[in-house]
This record gives sequence, C-alpha cells and structure tokens, in this order.
Amino acid sequence: MRRMWGTWGALLALLTGGCDAIDLADITQRDAKTRVRPEPPGEHCEFGGDTVESGLDLDRDGVLDDAEVTLTDYVCDSSVANVLLRVRPVGPGERCLLGGQVSHAGHDANGNGLLEDEEIAQEVYACDVMAPVLTRLRPLTAFTAPCDGDDRGGTALEAGLDLDADDALATSELEASHFFCGLQPADLKVRHQPEPAGPNCSRGGTRVDAFQDLDLDDEVDRGGASATVYVCQATRVHDGDFAVTGPVDLVALEGVTHLRGELVISAPTLTDASLPSLAVIEGGLTVRGNASLRRLSLPALRFVGGSAAVLSNARLDALALGTAPDTLLVVERSLLVEDNPMLPTLEGLAAVQPGDSISLRANNALVDPGLLPYVHVLRGSLVIEDHLRMDRTPFIQLTQVHGDVRIANNAALSGPFGLDRLTDVGGTLELDGNAVMEVLHPLAQLVSVAQLIISSNPRLPDTAGLERLASAGRIHIQGNKALVSVGDMPSLSHVTEGLSVKFNEKLQRVHLLPSLRNAASVTLVGNAALTNLEGLQQLTRLGTLEVQGNAALTNLGDLARLREVEFLNLQGNAALTDFGMAELARVSQAFVVVDNRKLPTCRATALAAGVFQGDPLAGMNIDQNDDAATCP
Repeated sequence: MRRMWGTWGALLALLTGGCDAIDLADITQRDAKTRVRPEPPGEHCEFGGDTVESGLDLDRDGVLDDAEVTLTDYVCDSSVANVLLRVRPVGPGERCLLGGQVSHAGHDANGNGLLEDEEIAQEVYACDVMAPVLTRLRPLTAFTAPCDGDDRGGTALEAGLDLDADDALATSELEASHFFCGLQPADLKVRHQPEPAGPNCSRGGTRVDAFQDLDLDDEVDRGGASATVYVCQATRVHDGDFAVTGPVDLVALEGVTHLRGELVISAPTLTDASLPSLAVIEGGLTVRGNASLRRLSLPALRFVGGSAAVLSNARLDALALGTAPDTLLVVERSLLVEDNPMLPTLEGLAAVQPGDSISLRANNALVDPGLLPYVHVLRGSLVIEDHLRMDRTPFIQLTQVHGDVRIANNAALSGPFGLDRLTDVGGTLELDGNAVMEVLHPLAQLVSVAQLIISSNPRLPDTAGLERLASAGRIHIQGNKALVSVGDMPSLSHVTEGLSVKFNEKLQRVHLLPSLRNAASVTLVGNAALTNLEGLQQLTRLGTLEVQGNAALTNLGDLARLREVEFLNLQGNAALTDFGMAELARVSQAFVVVDNRKLPTCRATALAAGVFQGDPLAGMNIDQNDDAATCP
C-alpha cells in the first residue's frame, strides 16, 4: 500500500528553518515544491514506495531544480494495511555518528492517506555502521552438513563486517558464506575487490572471491572450484530492546538490519510479521501469544545472541527464520517451538543451529518436521513432547547432547526416527508415554547415556536396537504394557547406578546382555510374567538385588555367578521356590526374604547362615515364607 507524507505546513517549516538568507515574508505556499519518483524495494524502503524531494522554488520557474532540493523523504509501502510509514535520512551527529535514517509509523486516523505528525505512534532510529571486511576459511570435518556425503570434509568461506573493531570475525558478524566440499583451506585463495552500488549491494560493499589457484597466476584454475560472496555496507543498527505490540511497531522496525537488544513480538491483532532485512538480534527473540498471527518471516536472520522462542501462537501456520540462501542462523542459546497448534512443518527452520537446547512441544498440526541439518551438538537438552501427528524427528545430524533427551507423549511417533546418528547423551534419555512406539533401532549408534528411561510406551515389544550401547549410569524400564523382553544390548558392559525393571505386565525375560559384568544394582519389581533372567548371568557382584512381586519367577538360577551382594531383598514372589544362586558367598548389610509363599523358610535361614555377615538384629528379616516345607 502506497504511503504519503505529512502536512504542507510542516514541510514549509522544515524547508525554511535553516535558510537565514531567505526573506520569509516573501515566501508563499506556492514556492514550496515537491517532486516524486518511484523508490524500488531495497535500502530505504523494504517493500518499495516513493522518493519525495522537497524544497523552495527560489527562482520561481515553477520547477524544483536539483539545487533547490533541501529535504528528501521516503514514503514507503508497508507490510500492514492502514499503517503509514515515513523514512527520513539522518545526517551524522549525536544520534547517529555516521548518519542513518529515522522511521515514523502510525495509523491513518483521519483516512486522508497522509501521515500527520499527530498520527505518529512509533519512531525508530537506525544508524549506519561502516566497518572493514574480514574473511576466513574454516575447515569442516568429514560427514558434517553441508558436506555430509564427503568423507574428506570441506571448507567454509565466511565473510562479514568487523563491527566491534576487534579484528576477529565473530559469529554475529557473519554476513555471507559458501561451502567447498572436498577442499581444504590450503587449496583456496581469497581476494577482496570493491563492489559498486548496484544489484549485489545497494550502497556498495566488498566482493569476496575464493578460488583454486594451483598455478599461482592469481586467477581461477581451469575447471577449478570458485565462489563469490558479497559483504554490503548496509548495516543499520538500532540500539536497545524492541517490543512489537501491534502493527505500527512492526512497520517502524522495517529497515533495521541489526538490533542491539532483545526483540519481543507479542501483538494479539497482528496477522503477518515480516522483517525481510533484520539479520542480527544481539539479545533473544521471543514470539509469544500472538492470537491472530498466521505468518512469521525473518528470512535474512543469521544470528540471535540469546534464545529463539516461538510460543503459544494459536493460528501460526507459516514459520521462516533465516531462509536466505547459503545462510546459517546461529542461535547462541536455545530454540523453543511450543504450543503452536496450527503449525504443520519446521522446514522454515532448516538453517537454524542452536548452541544450547531445543524444545519442540505441543505443536499438534506438526506432521512433517522437515530437516534441521545444522544441529550437530547440543550443550543443553532436547525435548520432543506432546505432539499428535509428528511421526519422526528432524535431527538427522545430531550426534551428541550434553544434557537430557526427552521424547514423551507423541501420539504418532512409532520410533525415535531421525536420531540415527546420536552417539552420546550426557544426561537422561527418556522415552515415555509414546502411544505407538514399537521400535528403538533408530538409536543403533548410541554408545553412552547417563540414564536410560523407557516407560509407559504401550506398544513397545522389546528393547532391541541398541546394539552399540556400551555404558549407562542407570537403566530404568517401567510400565510398558506390551513389553515381552528387556535386553538385546550386546555391547552393554556397565550400568554403574543399576538396572531397574518394574511393572511391565507381559515381560517374560531379561536376556541377551552378554557383556554386562558391572552393575551397581538390579531391581525387578511387579513383572507378573517374568521367568527368565539369562541376561544377568555374567554378574558377580551387586550393591543391591531387589526382586519383588514377580508372580511367575520360580528361582534366581540365572544369577548363578553372583558371589557378593550388599543388600538382598526378595519379597512377594508368589512362585519362587528356590534361590539358585550357587556361588553366592557374601551378603554384607541386609538379608530380607519376606512373603515368598512357596519358598521354604528353612532354605532362607540356611542361606542366611552361610552368607550373611551383617547384624542379624538390624539387617536380617525372614518372614511369611513356606514354614511347612522341609529341607533335605
């Protein structure tokens, strides 16, 4: 929508304010002239508009000559209907050291198509920043995006303005990049050349060429690789935090490329939030509680210094952050996409690389999450929770999570698909309440985890698929209604805090753990169909052995090599008739055998007499077993 400038009276005052040599009494409104020409989308107007040049017709020839132009305004089209935008250049001075522009925005209250001074509701200064161009060639390791298919790795050409004058290219200063797969930094030469104002840089800038030059003639080799990126001197900085609470605030922010603060968009009436030029947010980005918002688009965004959070936007169905070609969007902290019930895909986040955590929660229309290929390592945690339709995760390159991974209550997720490269979880890996989860094999590359919890997945038949899992602090498996077997982990050797298997009503066996020789404890509780403990046969020492309420378990013969236990607790195992632990030699602190109705009491007392080395009064309890049975 085309926007017009303010009142003639205000124009005349501006034109005459600095003209000491002009006889104001001799000036009439007829002497104030303007000329208008189209302004294409770009530096001054995001969406195009008009350039309005104004001045006094000093020679009174009826034409505003170039020498008579004293004021230039840009009357810009805006992204929001009925919101007027006026952009005016600002000369070098206290407000903007090198100059810049000031944007005024407001509603057309009187409907005359003009932005009157009294209609201005928001003013935003965007200051020019000039800085030298820095480049670097950064090596890429093998099998990492975007050179995922090349075992030689590659090189990233990166360029940007040294805005903080520290002679180092910071992540927030990156403006352009290109990836050379299969080439190392030593294979490339970099050259800078001035780039005039034009289609590549509206205000001019620097052309950066990188190319192979094996013959050292300072030209690209025949058939050699080459690429060109541009770093434009078009950075316009707004200092401080900025809150978009309505359409006027959004329009006023158009044209800012670099925000030195936090951006919050919380505007209940806003339907479309588009900021095509915004590239850097030094603080966080929060888009929360926009009840009418359908589209969020920040295509040029390449750096967020805090977290990027898109939360509780009831109608949001189009989301695009950092979608400019060959542009990586670095988010220093976390990415949170939560409670956006109409959002169908995360394809518009393909360029995002968060450093800390990711939380995807309660996006109930999310079917195809797309791919997030730049997510390799997370310093924090990963949460994928409460989705109705999502059937896979987008983390095809994720190898390591230092914190927790929680995959919970995802109604359509039949397995942890998309995590096929995950090797290490520094915290808890939790698979909980996923209604149709049936397989774990996408976790086949997992080697270590601090804690593994598999709980309340009603269709999961077994724990097969964790072929490379070698160590875990704790494994806890509980309440999986269809689970028949636990184990199938041929590499698992250490469970340093213990194995706990509880209330899996169809569980028959704990098996195929041939390497498991070190476990702090084994807890088996409430598994009504459990009869086989073959997977525990390599264990020789336990801190705690707790076996309770396993109605079908007749003996513990699969623990035949167990020699030492600190705490032994056998209770409520209705079918238990024998211990079967032929090599058990020492129980050091507690010997509790209670309510095993078919276990002869005499066998319990005989075993205690031979192995228990603790205080009989404080640590031994043998009761409610089969007192009538006799022992040979």
